[in-house]
Amino acid sequence: LKIENLARRKFDCVGEQTQGGALFCTTQPNTKVVWNGIEAKADGSGLVVIGFDRDAKASPVNVTFPDGKTLTKDIIFTPRQYDISRIDGLPKNQVSEYTPEELKRIRAATARKKVGFASRVDTVRLTKDGFASPVAEYIKTTNFGAQRILNGIEKRPHYGVDMAAPAGTPITAPAGGVVSLADDDMYFEGSLIMIDHGQGLISYYMHMQDVLVEPGQIVETGDLIGTVGTRGRSTGPHLCWRLKWRGQNLDPELLTLWSDK
Repeated sequence: LKIENLARRKFDCVGEQTQGGALFCTTQPNTKVVWNGIEAKADGSGLVVIGFDRDAKASPVNVTFPDGKTLTKDIIFTPRQYDISRIDGLPKNQVSEYTPEELKRIRAATARKKVGFASRVDTVRLTKDGFASPVAEYIKTTNFGAQRILNGIEKRPHYGVDMAAPAGTPITAPAGGVVSLADDDMYFEGSLIMIDHGQGLISYYMHMQDVLVEPGQIVETGDLIGTVGTRGRSTGPHLCWRLKWRGQNLDPELLTLWSDK
């Protein structure tokens, strides 16, 4: 690109360029961004979000401006090291053995989750400051990305951050968004809230005692959405806080670091 064109075709990002991280970028409205085969488009204010999976590998970001000009930027990651998380003594019907009725409940819950994850609010409701913590005071008991071993059986990695706090502790929205799911009858999660922060960046909250929002509700940073509980596959009161971007599993804790950048 010519120097005189850079101001009009800017593509500036803040965030965490790492596995599980995300970038918040400013560019021209309707600019198309493709990373790892996943396409996003800047909203009417020129804001676009890009997320990187727990196990993401180096891949370029391809940017196409509305005038057809293109820009390519290589995204290189330093691989993260993840913990091993072992939990024993769980009921078998929360790990590997399910009755036909339990399987029916699991499938029904999975179908409802797909609806929540399919939400695509076009306008980015996030800011360059990223996330606030949804729980004010807590003890972190499991890091994002830990390899889970339940009752001695290796399971999928833990894609959230576990935040232990007394039952009834308030849970607040970490950023603005639209509630895409609010359900208190999930098999593994017990109760589950999803918030779409724009363009498929969806944070979600599990094991709550109380669900205090409804689907379609608009929330702002700090709004009360629920309380800490121990429903579903849980061994004590805590919030499991998770984040996805268009199918990529992200570390929500990394977005709380944006304001330091």
